[in-house]
Amino acid sequence: MARKRIGILTGGGDVAGLNAVIKSVTYRGSEDDIEVVGLRRGWEALTHLNLDDPNSRSHYVIPLNRENTRTIDRRGGTVLHEPRQSLQNTKAARSSRRQ
Repeated sequence: MARKRIGILTGGGDVAGLNAVIKSVTYRGSEDDIEVVGLRRGWEALTHLNLDDPNSRSHYVIPLNRENTRTIDRRGGTVLHEPRQSLQNTKAARSSRRQ
């Protein structure tokens, strides 16, 4: 059976405690042998990520594990670098509304 994977995307602005949630999901995933990845830059990751391009993958996808999330709950904002962009304001969403 294939290993399960969880992707975490943050959108809509920073929220107090968001890094603690990311850390908790990552820790629980590691306990249940589930791979956890963070999608950086919010909705931009979904609209711009090219899985065939290694540079794009490294820019938008970050593997999350106990080592790199151990102290993130001590920082404000989000470690996934949430831009102030909503899904409705992306270029792809605007072009689909025109059709």
